Amino acid sequence: MNYLLQRRQALVQNLKKTAAEAFLVTNPVNVTYLTNFTGDSSFYFGGAKNSIVISDTRFEEQIKEECAGLDAHIRNHNKTTYEAAAEVLNKAGVKSVAVEEDGLTLGELEQLKALAPKVTFVPVGGAVERQRTVKDPAEIDRIRDAVRVAERAFRMFIATVRESDSEKEMVDSLEAYIRRAGAKGSSFPPIVAVGERGALPHAPPTAKVLGDGTKLLIDWGADMLYKSDMTRTLKSPFGTSPTRRNKFERVGIKFDEVYDIVLQAQNAALAAIRPGVKAKDVDAAARKVFASSKLKDATDLKLADHFTHGLGHGIGLEVHEAPRVRANSEDVLEAGMVITIEPGIYIPGWGGVRIEDDVLVTPGGPSLLTNLSRESSSLEG
Repeated sequence: MNYLLQRRQALVQNLKKTAAEAFLVTNPVNVTYLTNFTGDSSFYFGGAKNSIVISDTRFEEQIKEECAGLDAHIRNHNKTTYEAAAEVLNKAGVKSVAVEEDGLTLGELEQLKALAPKVTFVPVGGAVERQRTVKDPAEIDRIRDAVRVAERAFRMFIATVRESDSEKEMVDSLEAYIRRAGAKGSSFPPIVAVGERGALPHAPPTAKVLGDGTKLLIDWGADMLYKSDMTRTLKSPFGTSPTRRNKFERVGIKFDEVYDIVLQAQNAALAAIRPGVKAKDVDAAARKVFASSKLKDATDLKLADHFTHGLGHGIGLEVHEAPRVRANSEDVLEAGMVITIEPGIYIPGWGGVRIEDDVLVTPGGPSLLTNLSRESSSLEG
């Protein structure tokens, strides 16, 4: 099955809504989606009669390898990508061309207008991004690969961490394991937060060492062109001395109790997932658990106030893409979407617990792509 061709054909069908004859795609992620080309500084021109990658001599051989069956317009180093695009438009003789309104600056659009004065440019928002929300089987397989590689890296990382390792050192080693496991790199800079620093959902790495906390929050993913994104929060066998713990972390809140509530919230959200459901209703299912839960030794804490971000997001060629799974989202779930479900509780002075998994929406409901245990566990296994 030629899924790339299907994507380009779907884009041509979408042109009927714009009254344009062809589409000039300038967002590099969207160019990759439509052509499989992984270089930069290149556009895609597509319509009922044309399917052309516009690039330069640096990528001529790469396009032959990655974009079988596609024509290429290769500029030399004396011309810009916009000049090359205008040459293609003028040669095609099209009168109207759709362009990505979020992919061009006003200056770039004016440049195209000057270079191709006979062409009417029609700004279109989110056309390719909407196609990308529902993954075809080839994309789902690539996300599965990214998940497997990330899980392999995680197991190597957990087996080698030491009490004296700092957050910065752990981030560095995790990134190395992600590459060693087979990825070209991390989906995003990993988050490794020790103890009370887990209260920062996107904690930047510091010199704080693993032994100075009783818990460890790890958020990471593998970049295999398509991305993965997962979080686990683990109990640490280190930092258990009462004197040491009192110095660094608020006491009186039990890790297992917080973890269990976060897991309940994730399970409630997973149970709400099915085609036709609004993404905000999945978010609401998790928040309902937090709103109705209390900690035995900290009844004053309103846990719903300590879940401070959206429940999740789409994932694919980008680590954050549509649909948005949050309280104000109007996105509706469809079979074939891949989303993260990542509820968390963040308590200043104590730390945080987040559980994040990558989930495929199927006709029958959710399918977890991640295999790592979601049960409360520790660095000791």
